[in-house]
Parts: sequence; C-alpha cells; structure tokens
Amino acid sequence: MSPQFVDFDADGRLDVVAGIFDGSPHLSRGSDQGWLAPEQILDKDGARIVMNAFWNFDTKKWDSTTRCDPDGLEGEGHLTSAVAFDQDGDGDFDLLLGDHSTGRVFLRRNEGSNAKPAFATRNELVLAGGKPIDVPGTVATLRLVDWNGDGRLDLLASGMADGQGGVHVFLNTGKAEQAAYGPMLTLVAPGKKVSDAPVRPDSGLYADAGDVDGDGDLDLVVGGYSHWEPKPRELTAEQEQRVAELRKAIAEQQQKLRVLSDAAEKAVEGLGEEAMEKKYDEVLKSQQAERGAIMNVLLPLQEELGQLVPGRKRESFVWFYENLTKAAAKPAPAK
Repeated sequence: MSPQFVDFDADGRLDVVAGIFDGSPHLSRGSDQGWLAPEQILDKDGARIVMNAFWNFDTKKWDSTTRCDPDGLEGEGHLTSAVAFDQDGDGDFDLLLGDHSTGRVFLRRNEGSNAKPAFATRNELVLAGGKPIDVPGTVATLRLVDWNGDGRLDLLASGMADGQGGVHVFLNTGKAEQAAYGPMLTLVAPGKKVSDAPVRPDSGLYADAGDVDGDGDLDLVVGGYSHWEPKPRELTAEQEQRVAELRKAIAEQQQKLRVLSDAAEKAVEGLGEEAMEKKYDEVLKSQQAERGAIMNVLLPLQEELGQLVPGRKRESFVWFYENLTKAAAKPAPAK
C-alpha cells in the first residue's frame, strides 16, 4: 500500500518501499532484471518490524505483540503505510510508519547505514506541535513533499475511514539534522454529508503531490472512494409492484444463504481452534455448488432492483485538487 520509489539500499537503482496489509514494511529491490520479489524489512535483530497487530505467516492467523511499542503506548496498531526518510539527518534512511488502526505515525530509526541498515527494535511516536500525530480517519498514505517550498520535506498524510478521510500536511519546522513537525494543516477536509452524485473522495484516500499544471506550486492528486446516494426515481404502479416482487425474491435467496451459514456454524460448535478452521473450510467447500446456485439467482435480482431503486453507491475515482495559492497571489489583470 502506498508504494515509494527510492534507492533504499544505496546501490544506484530505484527500489520500492511499501507498507502491506500484513502489518510490515516491505522492500522490492531494483535489479538489472527489474524489481525483485518483495521482502520484509527486518530490524537489527532479524525480527519483523510491526506495530501490535500483524499476520503471522507461521500460524496463518492474525497475531499481536507489544515488543515494538514505545513505553506507555495503549491500543492496537496495524502498520500499513511506510516511507523511507532520513528523519534524524545522519545520512541514512529511517522508516516512517503509518497506523491503519489509528492516526498515529511512528519512527523506526536506522542505527546503521543505507548499505547495511540496522533498524532499532522499537517504534518511536512522531510528534507534531509537541503532540503525537493523529491523522483523522486513520492513516492511508504517507508522503514526503516540500509543500511550502522552504527546502525541507514536509509530511503529507491522508485518511482511510468512511466520512473521516481527508488530506493533511505537517510542515517540517526542524533543521537539516533533525526533522520536526508543526501542527496539522488540512488541505482536503473530510466530507460533511452524502451527496446525490460523486463529488469528492470520502474514504480510502491515497494522496500524492506534484506540480500538475506547471504553475510552480504543488497540487494534489487523490485516489479514493466516493460515496453517494442517487436521487430516487419516480416509479409507475407497475414498477412499484415489480420492486415488491424483487424484494421478496431477494429475501428468499438471502434466507437460503443464512441457512447454509447457520449449518456451517453449528458444524464447528465445541471444536478447538485448529479443528474448527479445518471443519469450517470443509463445510464451506461442500456447500460451494449450492451457494453458487443461490448467487446466480440473487445477483440478477439485486441488479434489477438497483436499476429501479438505486441504493447508496461506492466507487473509486482519481481526483485533482489545484493549488490556488500562487494564483491568488497574482494581481488581477488591468481592465
């Protein structure tokens, strides 16, 4: 998620650094043959860099740990965003880590070099204005951009959660040897209401900055889901009757699915965790044909109903936000 192109290992080739939903930062090294398979970025002891929650590849289930937490940290953290940045000005890349469970941002300090990284074994909370960063709507993207053109890289962050996702910047007020961030400035505020058409990103915002229109300042390009509720159609009496028929038929098919789900739940009652997972998979596999037949009936019914009575929509788009700062500073043309 949120990949970054950077020469992470100082070999002269661009690599890809990214947070992944398994809860760890990953590196895909550049080579003469292209990018290699992603590998986990490990700490100096050879352990995974995580927050609290992560996918355990050995047990094949979600797990948790507090071994990486700063002292006194409370609550779950789930790492999904990562960027390489020399936060402390010592000439090597540290890692800034975004939390999918909260709006926190953490630093994993590199105590080695780019050629031979040695990442610390614990995360540090990144502060802004003297307080821990708290990105509204949890962290979706972290980006490093010189937003205000002062020669220092600022921290651009966007939010994930429905109705809370926006784009924000924390200006770097530090010096070359140590980045420091001021209070959060909101560039794209979260949406306040659901519209009847797609007008903005509402959740899952992934933002990046660049001078798209060539006017000398940074604009925003934001990918994300828009949520909207189309205006209801005016239906004829015949269409109203068809709507009632469709809703009844849909309820019947959904009840069939509930019966199958209840049977699967009953089949695993009283079993241990490992036996439960195995038995549940077996039951779902035995129900596969029946479930498929139900869905073949259900989906066309839902599609037809949606044409008559449109429900809430959710679709992804890419949005362009023009930075009007320079345009506003220009004098109005003479008349």
